[in-house]
Amino acid sequence: MIIPVKKLLIVVLRDRERTLLRRLGELGVIHLKRLGEEDARRFVGTEIEKIRELEKLYYKFIELLGALSRLGVEEDERELYEKYVELKKRLDHLLATEAELKKALEAVKALAELGEEEFPEEAEFSDIVFAIGTLPRKMVETVKRHLSGDPVAIEIKDLSKDEALIYLVGMIEVKEKLDELLNTLPFKKIKLPENIPRECDKALTVLEEEIRKIENEVKIVKGELEELKKPLTSFVSEGETGLKTLKSLHNSFSKLQRELAVQTPPRGEEPKLTEKEIAKIIEETSKRHEALKEQMSRLLEEKRKLEELHALLEELEAVRNEVPEAGEFENIASIVGLISREGLEGFRRIAESEHILYEKDELKSGRILLHVVCLREQCRSVLNQLNALGFKNIEEMRGLPRNLREAREIVLRRIAELDSKIEKLRGELEELRRDFASKAGSIMQFLRINLKLGEALLNTLRSENMRIIQGWVPVDRLDHLVKELEQLRKQFRGALLYELEDPKPGEKFPTSLKNPKVFRIFESLIAQYGWPGPGEIDPTIISGIVWMIMFGVMFPDAGHGLAIMALGAFFAYVFKGKVLGMNSEKLGKIMIGLGAFATVFGLLVGEFFLIEVTPLFPGLRAGWIENPNDVLWLIKIAIFFGAAQIILGMSIATLNHLRNGEKAEAIFGENGLAGIIMFAGFLLTAFYFVGITVIPGVLKIPALGINVLTHWPFFLMLAGMGMMAVKPFITKEPVSLSLGGLLESVTAFMANTFSYTRIAGFAIVHAALAMVVHRLMEANLIMGIGMGLIFLNLFALTIEFLVCVIQALRLLYYEFFTKFYEGRGFPYRPWRL
Repeated sequence: MIIPVKKLLIVVLRDRERTLLRRLGELGVIHLKRLGEEDARRFVGTEIEKIRELEKLYYKFIELLGALSRLGVEEDERELYEKYVELKKRLDHLLATEAELKKALEAVKALAELGEEEFPEEAEFSDIVFAIGTLPRKMVETVKRHLSGDPVAIEIKDLSKDEALIYLVGMIEVKEKLDELLNTLPFKKIKLPENIPRECDKALTVLEEEIRKIENEVKIVKGELEELKKPLTSFVSEGETGLKTLKSLHNSFSKLQRELAVQTPPRGEEPKLTEKEIAKIIEETSKRHEALKEQMSRLLEEKRKLEELHALLEELEAVRNEVPEAGEFENIASIVGLISREGLEGFRRIAESEHILYEKDELKSGRILLHVVCLREQCRSVLNQLNALGFKNIEEMRGLPRNLREAREIVLRRIAELDSKIEKLRGELEELRRDFASKAGSIMQFLRINLKLGEALLNTLRSENMRIIQGWVPVDRLDHLVKELEQLRKQFRGALLYELEDPKPGEKFPTSLKNPKVFRIFESLIAQYGWPGPGEIDPTIISGIVWMIMFGVMFPDAGHGLAIMALGAFFAYVFKGKVLGMNSEKLGKIMIGLGAFATVFGLLVGEFFLIEVTPLFPGLRAGWIENPNDVLWLIKIAIFFGAAQIILGMSIATLNHLRNGEKAEAIFGENGLAGIIMFAGFLLTAFYFVGITVIPGVLKIPALGINVLTHWPFFLMLAGMGMMAVKPFITKEPVSLSLGGLLESVTAFMANTFSYTRIAGFAIVHAALAMVVHRLMEANLIMGIGMGLIFLNLFALTIEFLVCVIQALRLLYYEFFTKFYEGRGFPYRPWRL
């Protein structure tokens, strides 16, 4: 079922926007609409009523400033308030004066046209009374009727189609009656300002000049007020600068969290830190962590080298008594390191040609320790040549005593010192981790909330002082939302406005679905084809039922159905994760439904893990596939089911067209009434041609052969085709296009109907597998169990199961949905914190 939605517009002052958004996020009922620069221009340029509401909010903003000015605010805000008050009073006075002068001008013009030369004096004469003013035109006859027969002269001049000037002159004795009558009517008395002359011609000139002056002043004052309002009502879309900063902060936090192995709860405590404080914590923690990491890496590397040196000294004890002395001396340099046998052969040739001294020791591990002595000026050149031969220089041997035992003890002491430093560093890292972990929950909560708020703000418009939020809300959630907005309005002292309205024609809006819990899982099937849009019905329930029925008929096996239900229950309630990229819970619940229908139809036709059992369907026996009549009936049932499904789809399409006011399409369309008549005629013509039993003993259609062309079903089909052929003349469509659609519909009806025979085809295949198992069991028990019961059951539960699911979906999407469903909408996704 589709729930109608309302468009919600909220206008709030900028300093209240985050409080408002947080509450909306907690409610989780509004689908935010993205507002861009075009929306800003349209909003200001066309939605006049909303601009008036903005001005009301602006005045409220000014009033709030006025209240705050008494409590003490910034000087610029106080000046803004005082300037606004002064300009508003001046504008109100000017507009009132302008209206008074224009009314007087209209009265003088009317009097001049009536032949009067002067505007009547206000002074009351002893024997004459007069009144001049405006009155609704429909009241004029009332005045004439009440004063008929009285000594009163009445002059009338139309000012507009709804208003007239009335000029009354009478004897003093009718004064009370005249006053009483005018007081009961919406009579507006007109008098000239004191500085205006009484002569009509002079009065006209002076009044027109005064009005021009007033209009110029009004224009100037309005301009100054607009300048004051411009920061408030000049809207732009929200930039991403602040959000990028937060995302960068979040990335830094996530990296630090991974490196320190800190786990944060899904919902931390409400943060009491600001963004700057959090950025400082992350930056300082990152710097400290990097420094400790660098020290740790350096110490571990140094320890590794010392441990390798210690192992080398242990090996060296077996071949010599002293440690080779390494380093640079007054005239010579001593180099100690490890080299391979191939490298040694290469160095021997170099040493012989350059007269370099060296000694070698073959170690137990197979490595060769090489000790080279050369002149100091040769040292760099020798090292370069050795490095080219794969020589590994052991710098750590420098400064070690010659005695091997003492050298080993010194290396061990150095390793122990490094272990102590490493342990201390680990303690500092653990302390840093604990300190960061104590704040990580609050930091994560702050970043999560503010990133969400930042993303929401991207969908809004802002001015210097105001924020506009627009979105969609289902009508079944409006009451609660309106209560919350009213509470926020009171909390904000009225500095919040909201408006609810229906979507405009042609406007895109999300579709909110509300289905019984058991059918909600099938909404994912609908989403794969396309979400229902405006003017469509929600096909969730009917498509779920139809799909499972088709699958059950294609895959009728009670044992396999129970197995699928068991696997579905595991996915839905035990296993949590993804299966082939799908949500395991949704997949599991769908499998439970499919398994239930497979079980029911399996019991009806008598199959249990490909073993033939007694069917529950009346008149059906085990091994029914060997009976041609039973197979023929299965094919007929598949065709009847398909025909009913196609007619149902076209009936829904007709209803959709009528709901959307598309009467021509509903009556003459290929998926409307004309299509239903044509399809029914086509089916009945085919049935009468071949003859068919629909319900044994109740309804049998006789075989007419070629004579069916003179029978009523054929003419019913022609009537439907004729209705479809008339459509282009009613809808003004191209006739060629319509005829092409007509021919396509005829072939499509045939193809769609016969496409449903695959339902029977797959059921026959499954029954054939059961027959194969039965024959194998009779021929060879081992072959029957191995090849039949095991292999064929595995084949059915994997390949056949997937094929039946896909083929049932194909029938649903391409034979059923194409008759009535477009799926061009998009889902309602409420914004939540």
